[in-house]
Amino acid sequence: MTDLLSPEFVRQLTREAIKYREAHQVDPAQGQRTDVAELENRISKMMEMASDLENPAPALREVDKLERARNALLSEIRHLETEYTAASMLDDVSESKIEQFLRGIAENMESLSREALKDFLSNVIGQVTLDPATLECQIKYRIGINLGDKVASPRGVEPLLPG
Repeated sequence: MTDLLSPEFVRQLTREAIKYREAHQVDPAQGQRTDVAELENRISKMMEMASDLENPAPALREVDKLERARNALLSEIRHLETEYTAASMLDDVSESKIEQFLRGIAENMESLSREALKDFLSNVIGQVTLDPATLECQIKYRIGINLGDKVASPRGVEPLLPG
């Protein structure tokens, strides 16, 4: 537990949180939103053209292909928005907030049953590396941010413009 709450670990975790925030300051999905708008325009034109054709099947197959591409882009946008939202939650990160967060984790760990602790650790620890020569152990943590109740519910197709 002392490693988890050590000042060096708190400083390092704070530095990593700031690096993550700085890497995600610009809307990462701006280009994909432009691509989605272009695809929607092409889909609209293809549907209009298909309605004028005697045999619309080839045009409808193209529309289907464009729709799949649009849906893939929308999925990627959702993923990027999640990262962007997580980064914005770190806007006011500080060593004291990181230390408070880690104290909460430590207190939670102490109250868990053995099985619950194993589940918890498997979610928090990304990788453990042991150097057989020096017996030095390196633990890579994976600390997620729960966005479930911090994001507004969707209201339709509204592009997010950089502010």
